[in-house]
Amino acid sequence: MRKEVYMITLKKYDPPMQPALEACFKVCVKALGWAYQPTDRHSDMVNIEKTYMDNGCFWCLFDGDCLIGMVAARCIDGENKIAELKRLYVLPEYQGKGYGDMLFAHALDYVRQQKYRIVRVDTRNDRAASLHLIDKHQFRRVEKYNDNEFAELYFELDLSKNESERRLT
Repeated sequence: MRKEVYMITLKKYDPPMQPALEACFKVCVKALGWAYQPTDRHSDMVNIEKTYMDNGCFWCLFDGDCLIGMVAARCIDGENKIAELKRLYVLPEYQGKGYGDMLFAHALDYVRQQKYRIVRVDTRNDRAASLHLIDKHQFRRVEKYNDNEFAELYFELDLSKNESERRLT
């Protein structure tokens, strides 16, 4: 039997994607041992338009018609041109294939194109794949910058510096 090959596509969030987005997100957080809490900790996931699209962007990664991953970028300080990357998730069966890196790089390109000066991320100690991407893209550790009670580590990338300048800091 021949397996169908689908095209991997990255699309900007559109409201009709919401059911697939929530289904994908539920699988991703369950794989991490967390419960999906749409009225609390994950309330941003049920209000993508207001949380991300009004001051940034949210993208969904598809394998054919199946939503397999996501990432967001949003402004957290317009005056100082600071953005934040959020909600980078890939379904467990698609992990280890470079899709997380593709999503992360796409979101970084977006914040560069929008002329942000700084981009920040937060994560947890147990998120090895996230920490790998953060290190690969030369983020540096910083003090806590938000009120995310679930994050343990905070990082930023100074987009005004080139790669060699970032290595020296």
